Amino acid sequence: MSENIVLKMSNISKTFPGVKALSNVDFTLREGEIHALMGENGAGKSTLARCLCGLEKHCKGIVKIDEKPYNRKQRLSLCYMVMQDVNHQLFTESTEEEMLISMAEPTPDKADAVLDRLDLLQFKERHPMALSGGQKQRVAIATALVSERKILVLDEPTSGLDLQHMKEVADELVTIQKMGKTSLVITHDYELIVSCCTHILHLEHGMVQEQYALDAAGLQRLQKFFIDSR
Repeated sequence: MSENIVLKMSNISKTFPGVKALSNVDFTLREGEIHALMGENGAGKSTLARCLCGLEKHCKGIVKIDEKPYNRKQRLSLCYMVMQDVNHQLFTESTEEEMLISMAEPTPDKADAVLDRLDLLQFKERHPMALSGGQKQRVAIATALVSERKILVLDEPTSGLDLQHMKEVADELVTIQKMGKTSLVITHDYELIVSCCTHILHLEHGMVQEQYALDAAGLQRLQKFFIDSR
């Protein structure tokens, strides 16, 4: 695993009226890591992800990518977020168009290859909104994969997916990991985590509780978390 620091977030805070969603969050992601961002509902996971990607206004703190600070608007072009409700980010008349507009240099063959691996190629001419929930989820993930952004953020990417399609998503994340891409995945899906994630980032009450590698000792900590949270 590379030691190159891709993302460093320092003293990140975000307050909504009457609620402090994030409180002085600090963490680092390195090249090729896949972090599972975990925590109870309301822990601040989606807010943190949106601050990272530049989608949330008025976040306090410093965000550095490749050791250089970037403001909110600049981060929009460096990060790609697949939202939990993908209906908000599917716009075009066909699945293929969704892929091509996400690419810096539209390449149909490359788009088809990713669609094929995610079991979507047969739907390339279909309107995305005519697909099932799970299929739309995979289309949104496919657009993230071909975007070639520096950092990918996925919010509950396996919601609505069966085991087979979850494994396909995990395989794609591993593929782009080998290309040096860095991913942050908000998830409660144990099978997804152990299939592809390299690290755990545990958030509670808007603060980082722990961050650790998913080695043998880390796997035991992860298992304990899931047992304790039942």
